[in-house]
Amino acid sequence: MSIQEKKAVFNIISSVLIIGGYLYYTFGIHANENLPLQNDVQFWAQFILTFMVVTIVLKIIIHIFFHIYLTVAHKDEDIEFEDEYDKRIEMKSDRNGNYFFILGFVCSFIPVAMGEPVYWMFMIMLFSGFVGGTLGDVWKLYYYRKGL
Repeated sequence: MSIQEKKAVFNIISSVLIIGGYLYYTFGIHANENLPLQNDVQFWAQFILTFMVVTIVLKIIIHIFFHIYLTVAHKDEDIEFEDEYDKRIEMKSDRNGNYFFILGFVCSFIPVAMGEPVYWMFMIMLFSGFVGGTLGDVWKLYYYRKGL
């Protein structure tokens, strides 16, 4: 497996663990406090803002450890090397993931327009952001395996 493929797999696994852990913490451990607030817009705004901060901080920390691992494991290779092929794969896979997020973002307004509770909008936005980011990494794996 190439270094770029390892990075994509690592991103998928770390994203799943972070969102799973945060959702478990919020709705599993603190369910008694948070579930009654699910119709409250302020709760969802705080939930998403806190989730963004937690995700950024944890991603930075675990990427530092991952790069240390890559440096030790691949002493003879330049782990930061990217050629034009890598850049094209990065652009195409990010584009495909962003398409899914934008589609989910637009679709998140449909339940609110139909009179459903506002928490559906936030859940669809969160879901489309997570799946869009994960799909971007899945596309990277696909392009590295099958080619452009």
